[in-house]
Amino acid sequence: MVTQLQPDVRAYLHGAEVIKRFVRVEEVASEYGFNLEETEYIARAASALYKLTRIHLIQKERFDEFMRHIYKVPGTNKKVIKKFARIGEASIIYSIGRHRFIELARAAGATYKINGGTGGTVLINLELFDEYMEQFRQPAIPLKEPLFRQKEGEENE
Repeated sequence: MVTQLQPDVRAYLHGAEVIKRFVRVEEVASEYGFNLEETEYIARAASALYKLTRIHLIQKERFDEFMRHIYKVPGTNKKVIKKFARIGEASIIYSIGRHRFIELARAAGATYKINGGTGGTVLINLELFDEYMEQFRQPAIPLKEPLFRQKEGEENE
């Protein structure tokens, strides 16, 4: 059975919008509330900026990954990079169930309990948790056949 590409772009819509991998700098700037210079600076720091001849693009997934710990202060335009988050918020960030997240955070040594006792606040150090999660990363598996076969006589560049 052969998988065929759909001739119409509507086949690739998710909900009401197309999922874009690369986005113009202007779109990202308006989404996050930054000016163009700030957006390019952050994208460069995230290794997500691609400067083509007449256009600058940002790889959306890489930029969003870099920005996931940034928090907008309510009522202002200030953005803060969060180093700590509460359990509920952190479990949403990582898309892990609350109880499983607590187990992982404790194993990572990333939990901090403030105002000890039964009613204390528990915070999670997101940087420590990120480092701990890297041990679960699956290695890349080489493909049995290359996606693009070289024509006879061509060499790798």
